[in-house]
Amino acid sequence: MMLRNLFAAEWLKLHKWPVAWALLASFLGLMSLSLGLWAMVVALHEGILGGVRISTLGEVQLDQIKRQLSFPGIFGAVLGQINGTGGLLAIFLAAGSLGGDYSWGTLRTLLARAPERGIYLLAKLLALLAGLLVAILISLVMGTLIALAASHWLGLPSHLTGRDLLVLPLGIGRALFVILPYLLATMACAAWGRSVLAGAGGGLLFLALDVGAGSLGSLGKVSDFTQLLVNLLLQPNINTLVVQNAQLFGLDQSVLASALDLGRLPSPLQATVVITVYCLLFAFGAWRWLVKRDVMGAQ
Repeated sequence: MMLRNLFAAEWLKLHKWPVAWALLASFLGLMSLSLGLWAMVVALHEGILGGVRISTLGEVQLDQIKRQLSFPGIFGAVLGQINGTGGLLAIFLAAGSLGGDYSWGTLRTLLARAPERGIYLLAKLLALLAGLLVAILISLVMGTLIALAASHWLGLPSHLTGRDLLVLPLGIGRALFVILPYLLATMACAAWGRSVLAGAGGGLLFLALDVGAGSLGSLGKVSDFTQLLVNLLLQPNINTLVVQNAQLFGLDQSVLASALDLGRLPSPLQATVVITVYCLLFAFGAWRWLVKRDVMGAQ
């Protein structure tokens, strides 16, 4: 009962929070711009715009772009955008959601009615995941509309089957799972610093360090031991699931991201285990700091 009531309260706050809608609008705008630019690249290559032909990519790369703009590749392209730009915006969402309760003084009111802080943290996380799920579904709908328009304009073939629709929930689940450690890391930082700034700053710093550590993948070529150490970092395991999602819908990430060595990525099983361990560590940190640190009034 306590979890249900807290979840309802968190969902209401998230639904009524203008920043959440602004972040969603920003993501949809950036995604549409990105896909629109890819469509322009194809149009210029094919000479559709006034007969002008400009070829800057090879046929293999161009084929991957066409796949991203048609079915079922558009699903993989949208989910890839979600795990890229969407993950960055999710950090701001989580920081504002938990850190805002400290800054606005609403945490004291919530805990006065439901003093179990672990339940409060779980309700907060579930509300954030539910909000992200809604955002993913909206993004997929917009991606579908863009794919229909691009396919008609550029004459792209589409091969949407029942299998593609059946595996779509798997792709959505992976996309949420990939974002989860960044959400929890941000919530841990917000609980530690008791502010939106601490959450956003800590989440962005962790993201920067994680992406920077991911660039150390070339060290895996030194020996099997260094490859093992590199694959214990979060970013290579994130890359594994992102690649899996792309392949699920017929896309090849190595074509457009030439620096990505698919042969050195961890297995999907290892990626799932490693990401789960990171999530548990960040969740414990968020719970520990939330329980141990005093709750002050509105700042």
